[in-house]
Amino acid sequence: MSALHFTNVVGSLTQAFPSTDFTKDGKFYYATITTANHIAALDISDLDNPKRLDSPDDNQPTIGPHYIKVTPDQKHIVVTDYFVQTGSIGLINTPADYKALYIDINPDGSLHFNRSIDFTTPYENRGGGKPHSSVVFDLTDPNHPYYY
Repeated sequence: MSALHFTNVVGSLTQAFPSTDFTKDGKFYYATITTANHIAALDISDLDNPKRLDSPDDNQPTIGPHYIKVTPDQKHIVVTDYFVQTGSIGLINTPADYKALYIDINPDGSLHFNRSIDFTTPYENRGGGKPHSSVVFDLTDPNHPYYY
């Protein structure tokens, strides 16, 4: 696969998936596949030979992953599990578990699922929280916070 062809494929994937992100060094690409309950990870360090780092057959601990963001330190990704639920007034109703996942990025770019935040239980008295996206802040320099 040529670099140009791969760039076209990644461009198409970026449009097809609700949310995508790259590491700063351009080596790894991550995408949420909402209706498949999956987060894809690719090693794109060699554009002529991209490698899939996850298996589509993996049962990942996510339902309805939508938003994805690599953290400033490039060691984790944040994913929120909620896309669209219009109820009886609309056509789009994607299942979700309303969690935020804080996923480790292994040195080879693959993912290690080990932490999540449940937004439904703490806010039951208000109908439960439904995170749709998130903002990741870098507070390394408190006088100059930066958000991604």
